[in-house]
Amino acid sequence: MTVYGGAARDLLRNLPAITEHFEVKFLCLNLRDSQRTLIESMGVEVLCPEEQWEAEGGLRNEITAGQERSAAAAWHRFKETREAIEWADAIHLTGGNGSMEFPALVPSDKPMHLHFLESKPGIHDDVSHLKPDGSGGWRPKLLHILQTRQRARIEKSFRGFGNNDKWVVSANSAFSASNFKRIYGIEGGVLHPSVDLSEFPRQPSSGETSSFDSSGVGVLGSYAVTIGRISRFKGTYEAVRHLAGSDLNLVVIGGGTEDEIEQLQAYGQENGVVVMVLSGLSSEVMRAIMRNSVAIVGLAHGEAFGLTPIEAMALGTPPIFVNEGGYRETVVDGENGRLIERGDFASWKTALDQAQEQDTRAIWAEAGLARIEELGLTPERHARRLVDKLLPLL
Repeated sequence: MTVYGGAARDLLRNLPAITEHFEVKFLCLNLRDSQRTLIESMGVEVLCPEEQWEAEGGLRNEITAGQERSAAAAWHRFKETREAIEWADAIHLTGGNGSMEFPALVPSDKPMHLHFLESKPGIHDDVSHLKPDGSGGWRPKLLHILQTRQRARIEKSFRGFGNNDKWVVSANSAFSASNFKRIYGIEGGVLHPSVDLSEFPRQPSSGETSSFDSSGVGVLGSYAVTIGRISRFKGTYEAVRHLAGSDLNLVVIGGGTEDEIEQLQAYGQENGVVVMVLSGLSSEVMRAIMRNSVAIVGLAHGEAFGLTPIEAMALGTPPIFVNEGGYRETVVDGENGRLIERGDFASWKTALDQAQEQDTRAIWAEAGLARIEELGLTPERHARRLVDKLLPLL
């Protein structure tokens, strides 16, 4: 939870609607103070160890499955884990760091629903091992060999969902479900994430103007936004390259190390794109930056679903994304935004020009809300679908 990425945001977004159907306890291994305050304000009891677990990376952990083993130990040490399992009629498990060590503690006859978001980066893909600029092509093959033990442990953690009719899986997109079937050999359903239209309203809040001014983004002139930590997976460098020649600058919301930021900005300078990197933003500041942008762009490699397009649709900001992965399930090319092939620079330039046409922006914005409604991408619909998946197990 402390990483506060898309998985945590979606879970907290849907929690109030879930509490309308169930009595809920929230069990986790780590948590921000602000998240605890928010959850408890919903009347939900929080169960989190005082000595919180930290997900550690590094080559040694990759070789020894150190992260997985430390998570397993943390679940075992925390006595409230077994108490919560015994208390619950059913368990809703959200995938993430440390999550898949939890099922080993759950009796096979206890109903459990896994919301599968994506495989752990780098275990079954190559792109996560590349450097942000795409170099280091020798690394994946070597690291996959070194990860043999870790990969075997991760794959084993999913087996209980393949032969137990009390344990079911829903991926966050049809694309993610196909990956789950390909990697683990298990059929799963789909439970889409959601966007809260009160969190991303069509009309700006009273504080957004001052939030935008304080962000410093205004000095950039016209700009596009991409969201995600600087990485090859998120296609950060590719976002810069695809903006070259558009007269737009780039705001990266997600951060990176000092060296990563300096190198990305230097790459931007080479391509005539001024790059600003921001992190740790409040929801209001992020919303203000997105709303005032020409477009929200994304060039992630194999994004399982992608919250960013539907957040852009909710705000009425044009979403322009690569024609890959889960983006295809929310963006309809030419109707509520654009889906464009990676490397088709001419089409990207055309799309960015379209995003600056007021009539086009208005048409895409109206269609974006219609698409959210069509797919039922609201917390209320998400919770209702979760009910439909859990009740047959009880």
